[in-house]
Amino acid sequence: MVTSVSNSTTAQVAASNSLPNIAQIRADLTAALISAGVSNASEKDLTPKGFPDGVSWTDAYRMVTKRVEDNNPKTPGTLVLSQDLLTRTLSGAQTLKNLGITSLSRFPRGTSVMGAIDQTMQDKSNGILASTLAQAGIYDLTAFPTGTTAYQAFKLIEDPANPGKISTDTFKEYKDAYAALTSLGITSLQNFPRAFTAIEAKNLLEPKSDLMLKMVGVDKSLFKDSSLSSLRGLSILSKLPNSIDELNSLPSGTTSDQLAMQANAAKKLVTMGYDDLSGFSKMASFAGTTATPVLALAAVMGSPKAADLPHPTSTSTERYFQSTMAPVLKSYGTPNKITTTILAKPPGARVYPNHLPPTKIVTAAQVLAFNLAYWGKK
Repeated sequence: MVTSVSNSTTAQVAASNSLPNIAQIRADLTAALISAGVSNASEKDLTPKGFPDGVSWTDAYRMVTKRVEDNNPKTPGTLVLSQDLLTRTLSGAQTLKNLGITSLSRFPRGTSVMGAIDQTMQDKSNGILASTLAQAGIYDLTAFPTGTTAYQAFKLIEDPANPGKISTDTFKEYKDAYAALTSLGITSLQNFPRAFTAIEAKNLLEPKSDLMLKMVGVDKSLFKDSSLSSLRGLSILSKLPNSIDELNSLPSGTTSDQLAMQANAAKKLVTMGYDDLSGFSKMASFAGTTATPVLALAAVMGSPKAADLPHPTSTSTERYFQSTMAPVLKSYGTPNKITTTILAKPPGARVYPNHLPPTKIVTAAQVLAFNLAYWGKK
């Protein structure tokens, strides 16, 4: 939410696309600080309360203001003070203070409180990022897609209201989303649009998974955990009979192998763009029979194609459901191949025995006969 606490004079000055005078900045920022809970804030303070030491009124004002579109192509917008941005800045300043950073003098000139937090977390030498993750119970990055760095993981689950701190709710939501993706073998987001997060990827695939379960003809009551996501449910069905422990009793007349075949066929059909089986029931080959995902998939994959084969109703999403290769984790107990050793000389410095060629003992008569045969030809 963007709110302006300035009076009409400040609004006129802001409209001119320049900062207000220092007196007006003090008045506006003090009013905003009091609204944010800093009750002892005063216009007469040397520096604004709640900000790191040495931050001037003007620099603090720049940190908590933003430009709002005024539909005038000749101006960059109207400068207003954001109460939400001020609250986040004050919270970030407290986070820096808890980390022992009470001043922004160590950072480049013009660095904001939020920028100081980001630079602190990106510094690998201070150990603050690792400590922050560990305090939230994150000791490795297995809950994040392949290729995610520690800083990227931190930004994904950072509490928007408290910069520099991790939101446990966001982390739980992110972990559940990635677990649902990995249940289908999706360990990275390389097949999704650029900058997609695991939560966005899961939300993209969830409606498609609903269609797959509906095509198979099962609902969440089939699973022992009826609150699970459709992605997770689809994974359980496709891995039958190994995942039979996660299901209640199967429908009468259905085996686990048959249910797995139907689930995998439904997955293939929906990713190809078939949202239901209504189009297949109208085919001549299905006259008098019920169209099932397995039979429908056989009709789609058959050759030559049937003349009355229905067209897909949606865009193909096959690449989103493709499994990605998981990195091979090397065991620390695996012996390394020895290429050099101090117990033996290198090959070039070793002495090898010079074996004599095989010999044959002959008589004098054999020597004379050989010489006669050899020299007689000359």
